[in-house]
Amino acid sequence: MTHSYVPGMGVFHGHEGVREFFREWRAFFAEYYAEPEKFIDAGECVVVRIRQGGRGRISTVGVEMSSHWQVYRLRGGRAVRVEIYRDEGDALVAVGLMG
Repeated sequence: MTHSYVPGMGVFHGHEGVREFFREWRAFFAEYYAEPEKFIDAGECVVVRIRQGGRGRISTVGVEMSSHWQVYRLRGGRAVRVEIYRDEGDALVAVGLMG
């Protein structure tokens, strides 16, 4: 996983890196969900708008976060890289669909 806009989350590599990202991210939540809302075919990439929210582990407060965009770069039909963007335009630029 790369290009994360989440402060302090950094860059993660390989299967173990993805697992580590989710361990760290889920540590904030007692309950968590992430739901895809829109898919954009960009050839060897897929751009996905994600809605997410949950309930804080410590605060117990429910939260729904602003949607964000994920870019999945594919090789042989498998995701080999995931990038996270706040803005649809930035995600579309990243995959060459906008200039």
